[in-house]
Amino acid sequence: MSALHVEALNKQFETAVARQGASLMGRVLGRVLGRVLGRRERRTVAAVRDISFAIEAGERVAFIGPNGAGKSTTLKMLSGILYPTSGHALVAGFVPWQDRRALAYKIGIVFGQRSQLWFHLPVRDSFLLLAKIYDIPRGVFERRRDGLVAAFRIGHLVAQPVRQLSLGQRMRCEIVASLLHGPKIVFLDEPTIGLDVTAKAQLREHLKALRSEERRVG
Repeated sequence: MSALHVEALNKQFETAVARQGASLMGRVLGRVLGRVLGRRERRTVAAVRDISFAIEAGERVAFIGPNGAGKSTTLKMLSGILYPTSGHALVAGFVPWQDRRALAYKIGIVFGQRSQLWFHLPVRDSFLLLAKIYDIPRGVFERRRDGLVAAFRIGHLVAQPVRQLSLGQRMRCEIVASLLHGPKIVFLDEPTIGLDVTAKAQLREHLKALRSEERRVG
């Protein structure tokens, strides 16, 4: 069985249609009256259209497309955050939107514009909180944390509050946080957004080295 299997996945959203040529006050009144009377004109927007693919264990796949192509929407469906309009998916043997809690222990996910680290806490405290959330045994957590901290070279960062980190430093810490519970599948949604060329290359090298080490150990 593939680690990730997607078949004819679709996601549609309904949005209100703005009145062309109306003044700001006219648009505001139209929205208010539309809500009261239930007469707002709406249209359906297809965010993801009929995609199918399979990814085997150990594969590293890039999901490429322009802004608005549905990349983040697809990842949100595959991680159980969104329900699809139609279609089917299996991720690590689970249907994401039906088994989100169980799936959370099998996947790691990083959204470049969202953080799972606590802004005012030192990085190491966020790691400890995540260990509690995922019920990671202390010994397992410490070994995994120390290995990841070394692999991503963030030993000098873990005592600092997240708010004091640069974007590149924070993203390295975010990826370590997503790997602490030993996920089988990792989704990275724009993890290099806002990074300079050097930082992007370093981050890719860290991930490549970690993947090689995991395959060697596994």
